Amino acid sequence: RRLACHDAGMRGLVIYLVLASSALAGTIDDDIADARYREYGETFAPYTARIVGVQTDDSPAFATCTLVAPEWALTAAHVVEEMATCCVVTGKAAHKIDRIVVHPDYVRIFADDIALVHVETPFGLKRYPPLTDGTEAVGSVCAAAGYGVTGPITVGFTTGDAEIRAGTMVLDYIEGTNYICKIDRGRSPLPFAIAPGDSGGGLYAAASDGRTVLVGVNSFTSKRGKPPMRSAVGEESGHTRVALYLDWIHEVAGIR
Repeated sequence: RRLACHDAGMRGLVIYLVLASSALAGTIDDDIADARYREYGETFAPYTARIVGVQTDDSPAFATCTLVAPEWALTAAHVVEEMATCCVVTGKAAHKIDRIVVHPDYVRIFADDIALVHVETPFGLKRYPPLTDGTEAVGSVCAAAGYGVTGPITVGFTTGDAEIRAGTMVLDYIEGTNYICKIDRGRSPLPFAIAPGDSGGGLYAAASDGRTVLVGVNSFTSKRGKPPMRSAVGEESGHTRVALYLDWIHEVAGIR
């Protein structure tokens, strides 16, 4: 479309959308300095941006996206499906979104939660992150980046500061169209969990040839039992598998 987010049945889990509607990145290990997460986030910053907009009910919304081509960014469908106006913010520049393409199979958060947005003015990057070829391995270490709220991983998110952060997880298993990563400490070098505002950001892992590629789109956090969910130890995060949508991405945006 052109412009002018629970109770879930999936495995009996409770799921919430990681789209922030207030302050603006993921929860971090209590014993690791926040500066390390912000420094790691800077490695993804050239092509990780914020989506800022107003939803159809006039409420503000903030989320994350990955720049994948001069005029295209990849994000989560639930981020943009109810937005009336929005833009991609890169550094000090705001790129107005003039077209939103939600995947045609998207219905609810836990399946096909992927979208492309087109901007009026090119991003102007020298390079964009390579997309997965589907050879990343379940059980390997991955990394997620975003502009979401943050806090200690044992307690959950508590605050936001509009800073990009990134950290590591493990591609624990596949369920439907998603990679599922368990939120825990000690299983990867820089333990991290996506939180509100990180939706639409990128999940990265190594392809079989050793390249770091974009393998997922941050989508949701889930837990067994009742809310609240805080992106804390014992919960899980879900990330839409980009490999399933390569043909669609090529068809819409001409990206391979």
